[in-house]
Amino acid sequence: MDRLFEKGTIKFVKRADLPPEPRWHSQLQDHPFGRQFEEAEATHLKSHREMRSWIEVDKSDASGHQILDCMWVYLYKFDKHGRFQKCKARLVVRGDQQAIGSEETYAATLAGRSFRALIAIAARFDLELKQFDAVNAFVNADLDEVVYMRLPPGRRGGNRILRLRKALYGLRKSPLLWQRHLTGTLVRLRCETIPQDPCVLIRNGILVFFYVDDIVFAYRRSQESEAKELIAGLQSQYQLTGGDDLQWYTGIEVLRDRPTGKIWLCQSAYIDKIAKLVNPYNGKAPQVPMGPDELLPFDGIAPLASINRYQKKIGSLLWAAVNTRPDVAFAVSRLGRFSHNPSSQHHDAADRVIRYLVATRTLALQYGGQEPEEDFVIASDASFADNSIDRKSSQAYSIKIFGGLTMWSANKQDTVTTSTTEAELLALAQAAKEGFFVSRLLHALTVRFDDKTLRIQCDNQQTIRLVEAEVAQLKTKLKHVDIHNHWLRQEVENGTLRIIYTPTDEIFADGFTKALQGDKFKTFLTQIGLADIPERLAERRFKELQDEDIVNLAFGVD
Repeated sequence: MDRLFEKGTIKFVKRADLPPEPRWHSQLQDHPFGRQFEEAEATHLKSHREMRSWIEVDKSDASGHQILDCMWVYLYKFDKHGRFQKCKARLVVRGDQQAIGSEETYAATLAGRSFRALIAIAARFDLELKQFDAVNAFVNADLDEVVYMRLPPGRRGGNRILRLRKALYGLRKSPLLWQRHLTGTLVRLRCETIPQDPCVLIRNGILVFFYVDDIVFAYRRSQESEAKELIAGLQSQYQLTGGDDLQWYTGIEVLRDRPTGKIWLCQSAYIDKIAKLVNPYNGKAPQVPMGPDELLPFDGIAPLASINRYQKKIGSLLWAAVNTRPDVAFAVSRLGRFSHNPSSQHHDAADRVIRYLVATRTLALQYGGQEPEEDFVIASDASFADNSIDRKSSQAYSIKIFGGLTMWSANKQDTVTTSTTEAELLALAQAAKEGFFVSRLLHALTVRFDDKTLRIQCDNQQTIRLVEAEVAQLKTKLKHVDIHNHWLRQEVENGTLRIIYTPTDEIFADGFTKALQGDKFKTFLTQIGLADIPERLAERRFKELQDEDIVNLAFGVD
């Protein structure tokens, strides 16, 4: 193994060919990469000394205080394409030993809808997208409480402990302290926060958004000088790596064609990973994620192993459904209802969605590339009493910004309605509320539209008449439905909302309320902007292989 490191050929070893990472410090002595992990420990501790993360004190100084344990976490570091980079060790505090109090510990992360809205804006206005990573982000923040910790494993002895000064990984409050520190730094650099998302800031049209330690700057080319000044200000406070064009974000691949103004979001690499959750299958790949037959609850009792396996499938599918694959949103919403007691039929249905994703792994959400008919449009839909067990209705909404799908939802209504009109009213109210939120978000990001009225597509003319007619009366005993009706009428009368009749086949929310089949599903894929980009993905992979060949030659590797 040492010879591989010396020659540099270890860089081309795949994950499957490496031994499992050690779990404990005591295992390093017998591990093939033990020496490399020990060096990683030393490098990590050196960075803590430079950051003055703690001070060493006598154990008696902690009288009356809890002394937390700590542990080493060992990882192989790979690049985004799965190629080995280095052995990594990180010291993690046993924050699980901390008492849970009333003090706030929640740290927000960038919402997926905000990220996609920013991508739609970048495509529309041809913004630069530059990505940076903050090294050892958490330890930049000072602790605001007294915390004691044992010495790291492998370096213990005597009666000495550590009093922490910085927000180490593992402490309950560390993510929040880091978020406050980063936000405070950006505010001092004249960035302004926006109330709709705490992870997005703006300075003179330059957008800054972050997900934990992953920071992206979006700006026009004419703002290059000011953007570099802002980035330099951040670099003076933190150690930043990167600075290249945005290519990956929370596991989402970002591809771009500047001449045509297109940006694609794709999760093909992630889909390859979750493909391992199903057994190899030689049959024909499914053309749609879900069949037309309704799934019903399991009468028996599922074994714990079956429940865990099913929940892993649904959790993995959910990450794709909420990020870049809205075509499986309805199927995953339905399947998620059986997570506590799945049958073999439910497993088969979940496996079908995974196989569908594998067969269509090169589908990607597309933004830009053409002038949309409308810059900002919302679609609402409902499927009345389609759940035979409780007769609740399915509802959905979807939102496009500059022609790109940025927000969608497929869920079951909380209450039983007594007519299609009532179900559509509830769905319409949900869509309107989300639309107003996105409108405020765009306004905070300095995006302005000529038409100030929110436009929502609806395929039920009776619902539209109830909302828009001067004299209209909804006969219902459901108070909350009546309230939503009056609220919608109020917004229409104020001119802030307009309901547009759209035939069912043309509305781009139809596939979020039912399992479409055949050509109707293909039409839905086009409506929501999913494009098949195998050539784009192959082109990027080819370029990466060319870069790898150059590195191979440098190391003398055949």
